[in-house]
Amino acid sequence: MQTDGVRDMVPALFWVAATVSLGFSVILFVRYQARRSPFYFWWAISFVLSALTYGSEASTVSQGWTLPWYHVYIMASAGLVGAMSVGTGYLAFARPMARGYAVGIGLVGIGLLISTCFSPMSVIGNWLTLNAGVGGITGVARIAYVATASVGGTMVVVGALWSWWKSRRHCTLLIAVGATASGVGGSLAPQEVVLSVLPVMNIVGLFLMLAGYLFAVPNPWRLPREREDGRDGQPS
Repeated sequence: MQTDGVRDMVPALFWVAATVSLGFSVILFVRYQARRSPFYFWWAISFVLSALTYGSEASTVSQGWTLPWYHVYIMASAGLVGAMSVGTGYLAFARPMARGYAVGIGLVGIGLLISTCFSPMSVIGNWLTLNAGVGGITGVARIAYVATASVGGTMVVVGALWSWWKSRRHCTLLIAVGATASGVGGSLAPQEVVLSVLPVMNIVGLFLMLAGYLFAVPNPWRLPREREDGRDGQPS
């Protein structure tokens, strides 16, 4: 009975994470409407994809992956890392550099989308292994997935820590640590490292980023009077 209770808690935890991700994306979209900073837009997109990722995990963790859910999961999990890395690039670096990176990661994402649609997939195997994108996808799709997760995850880690180093704010440190936890998980997942820890790292990273943002913006629904058209610098 106790084991069944633990098993029931796992999909529930994923559903909570999906709900939190969706709520966070709404907050960021509202902020983007006021500030027009690309950081908010790309992170909002990232957390919409994060909600899809957690939803697909919640729907399959008990019964195992199905092909439709696995297609959704591969695209959403890679896309969220890519979108978050683009947003982090705008937060930490000059706009020309951030735009160049956005074009590059966007092309890789398009390649992943096309190759995933036309490449054969297999959902036979361990749930955690498939969850890390190992074994289920092959060929060009596999290469594009590894590139998006590894390069995007590294960009998230470097950009988040650099952003904190410039500001030295505690709230930015929380966001940086959360982004680092998720980014490191995204980078290590395709390499079959700490597979069992990966979902936990992503969920912990999610709540740390949300906590850091709420410390930085205590009332996220209150729109600032002035719109911001330049480089963002820090969440505010």
